Amino acid sequence: MGTVKLPELGPGIKLCTQIEPDVGEDFLIFLEQIGVGYVYAWFSPEQYTYDFLSRLRDRVNAHGITLYNAGAVHVAKSRQIILGGPDRDRDIDTFNDCLRMLSKAGIHTTTFVWEPEGVWASDWDYPTRGGALTRRCDLRVLAGEDRGTAARYTQIPIDREAFAKTGLTHGRVYSRDEMWENYSYFIRRVVPAAEEYGVRLALHPNDPPVDSVAGVACLIRSYDDYRRAFSIAGSPFVGMEFCCGCYLEAPDTFGDVYEAIESFVKEQRVFLVHFRNVDTKLPCFTETFIDEGYGDMLRLMQAFLHAGYNGTLVMDHSPRMVAAAGKYGESAYANGYIKALMKCAVQTL
Repeated sequence: MGTVKLPELGPGIKLCTQIEPDVGEDFLIFLEQIGVGYVYAWFSPEQYTYDFLSRLRDRVNAHGITLYNAGAVHVAKSRQIILGGPDRDRDIDTFNDCLRMLSKAGIHTTTFVWEPEGVWASDWDYPTRGGALTRRCDLRVLAGEDRGTAARYTQIPIDREAFAKTGLTHGRVYSRDEMWENYSYFIRRVVPAAEEYGVRLALHPNDPPVDSVAGVACLIRSYDDYRRAFSIAGSPFVGMEFCCGCYLEAPDTFGDVYEAIESFVKEQRVFLVHFRNVDTKLPCFTETFIDEGYGDMLRLMQAFLHAGYNGTLVMDHSPRMVAAAGKYGESAYANGYIKALMKCAVQTL
């Protein structure tokens, strides 16, 4: 183990939200005003440097806010690493260099996801309550013959014509055995660096958490998959982003969400929580406002508190509001609701 001391967190769940790397002062003031004490950001390759990180850290610190975790798609969702490409060693070296940089900047948590295309959707602009636009994921559309080239489908761009024609994104099928071999290769090479630099690696489940998407098998789509991932890593520096949304999307494979919260929090495997609601489980779900889906968000909050979780909890994938709500309406509504849930949870335990 390394000698870098992780920052100690006091009791209680910490409210966190995403910021842009070039966030304006007005949004930081807004977050300060509504009582958000922690933030995270996704950076472009050009921004993911110590100088840029440290400047952003100092800017948010000036508002009493902590830059808690940081990541960049080119390392957290590297196709070379995930698919075992010829340049994966190069990208693993980059990943480890980034861990050293994060540690130097005083950031001790980062994320990674076994998704070469990021999150999938059948519609990114699906109208929900009041016409707010949100993500919908219908597996029948993704797997059907009516796939088109107009829809975006993924966070990370794909060859839409090839996908529409073949249903594949990388020309062939990648099996679960391959995914686990690639994960093992990666994790055994990054754990020593994570331990040396004192940076925790939070593994997010695949979204949607199904057997495979577009020919690429999903690594993390069940409770047992997380157990296997932790066993392979063999390190307390490998944990999870506990995504409530993914658990609600696939309760048949993830199992009882409350039992999972209890066990994973007690084992100190939950490094971050994504707090998100959906209307129903797969094969088709829509992301809802936090107060509207089928998930009991108060009970989930109580479960995290009861288990002793004291890390960050993030407003995740909230529907996009009408322009009259202003630039910050979505954040104000969701974060205000979460703060109220936190107080109710404390009072009802």
